Amino acid sequence: MWVLNRIASSRAPGGHSPSYYRVLGLLADATQTPDAAGAGAAHDAPDHATPDQSTHGAGAPLTGKRIGELASAVHVSQPGMTKIVHALEALGAVQRTQDPADSRATLVSITDAGRALLSERASQIVTHLLPDFAPLSEDERRTLQDAVDILGKHMPGESTTPKKELS
Repeated sequence: MWVLNRIASSRAPGGHSPSYYRVLGLLADATQTPDAAGAGAAHDAPDHATPDQSTHGAGAPLTGKRIGELASAVHVSQPGMTKIVHALEALGAVQRTQDPADSRATLVSITDAGRALLSERASQIVTHLLPDFAPLSEDERRTLQDAVDILGKHMPGESTTPKKELS
């Protein structure tokens, strides 16, 4: 989704940095289960998971990422990521929990409000960009769709890419 975020960042409403949505996409991917993400999707448990981390709350998998992991994936400094996480936490889009494997560290995970924000942004991107594709031929649209699909397969955050045809 980050490719579409970057293209749409100047035109789609929302008022948040594309980095916010990139972080939310990474966190959403971390909580995908094979049933929720579709065939072929893998469940991304933290590398430092312990048997005590298998579930959280009402049977939901306990997942999350450390600030450093997010900073590396988004290509920002750790202090920069801390600011992003603070802002997302203030929006209710993420929550922090103590890492059971290391009490000095926290795990950041997406909330239902964060998923809603991400879904809303995906819809906004599609709504705002589709008119730009109207002049393209069918072959050009198919080429763009193939390119988006290829990029999505090789980049974290893929499961948050809007699945709407460019026709």
